[in-house]
Amino acid sequence: MDTLVPAAASTLLLISVSYLSYKLLSAISALLRDGNSSTLNGSATKDPASPQWRRMFDGAVEYFTAINRKSGLGGYPQWMSGWIQKAGDPWRKDAFQILAYSEVAFIGVAAGSFIFVVFAMQSINVMLPLIFGGLAALVPPYMLVSAAQVRLVRINRGLPFALDLMILCMEAGSSFLEATEILVRSDPDNPLGQEFNFVLQSIRHGKMRRDALNEMAEKVGSADLAPVAAAINVGEELGTPVGQVLRIQRDGIRLKRTFRAEKLAGEASSKILFPSLLIMVAVLLMLVGPVIVSAVQQGWF
Repeated sequence: MDTLVPAAASTLLLISVSYLSYKLLSAISALLRDGNSSTLNGSATKDPASPQWRRMFDGAVEYFTAINRKSGLGGYPQWMSGWIQKAGDPWRKDAFQILAYSEVAFIGVAAGSFIFVVFAMQSINVMLPLIFGGLAALVPPYMLVSAAQVRLVRINRGLPFALDLMILCMEAGSSFLEATEILVRSDPDNPLGQEFNFVLQSIRHGKMRRDALNEMAEKVGSADLAPVAAAINVGEELGTPVGQVLRIQRDGIRLKRTFRAEKLAGEASSKILFPSLLIMVAVLLMLVGPVIVSAVQQGWF
């Protein structure tokens, strides 16, 4: 009985800290997905009707964002900005704001974990709070990198179909820019259409088509899109029709995907061999095991 009460109190405290940490990370995730919660210059909206915790949270994020901007942080903003561009700027927040969310998550989870360690374990151990706080701080960058990877997969998957549409439009008499506009209007929410829309906007603002395509390929970082942009630029220099260039690139992408699928199919047969052996051994044990046990009990062996 003497040990039951402390154990129950420790369990209750652990559940409370875990729940508060979960709520904090969930709030951070929701706020990051809400593109209107703050502006790009770091000023959070102060709606008097919002809950008190929301105003306090936004104030903490704004405070850490201002500190991050003053410190500069070396090459971190450039590195994080690259991932923001690859993800399509889903949260409408810059690198300093995302770091501020990580800092708030670190402080909140580390403080809660420290309280649990002090009251439940009756010791002052900072390693466990630092570990939990560090894991919580990795949540915003992890969400951003995951969004960038998902967006890259969508771009690679939709590229051959986008090239089909552009080739069809150019064969009907449209220019490259007109075909690009049709592609953008056909699916405005498609990431590939958004990237080509950036190309159109850059060209309309005076940038050369070569530079706009190279900038798009460098920003997206797709192994399939970069050769397409380079081939269009080379075709423009040599006077090759853009439609023919796009057709060659489309066929090359689909052929490469066929080879990749065949390679994965060949690797799957060897990778599944060991699990198949384990399953076969388990089935044999299930079938033969009762017979062996009965034989041993009856003295056959």
